[in-house]
Amino acid sequence: MSTLRPLYEIPLPSTSIEHTDFCGDILHYHYVRDGEHYRGGIQFKRVPAYRFRAERCSKVQHFKGAYDTLVEVEDSDWVKEIRADTDKLYRDRWEMHHYKIYLDSGGLYEVIAESWEVLPEREGTWPMISPD
Repeated sequence: MSTLRPLYEIPLPSTSIEHTDFCGDILHYHYVRDGEHYRGGIQFKRVPAYRFRAERCSKVQHFKGAYDTLVEVEDSDWVKEIRADTDKLYRDRWEMHHYKIYLDSGGLYEVIAESWEVLPEREGTWPMISPD
């Protein structure tokens, strides 16, 4: 059975976040504090898979324990599935951890990755990424 291990609590309530997005290997978020825009995020390393569940499609059992908190899902069936589906050449090359976090009005983000790190808070919003 899977268990959740808390790793990191975001430094503000996610109800204060104006926008979230997962792009590449970074979970971006931005917010306003004292009338100024700030951005932050969590960067994941070596991401073979991720998934997202919108707030309107989430029930408490999907995000229990992960509200505003990055958690690791230990003994994850999803990691076992991804590892089994990975080509033998790469199957055991990197560690795979199942991380998840629920951000209010943003939804539930789940990522399989080798590791993660918090990006420093910066002034301003994240640059818009436009399709080529």
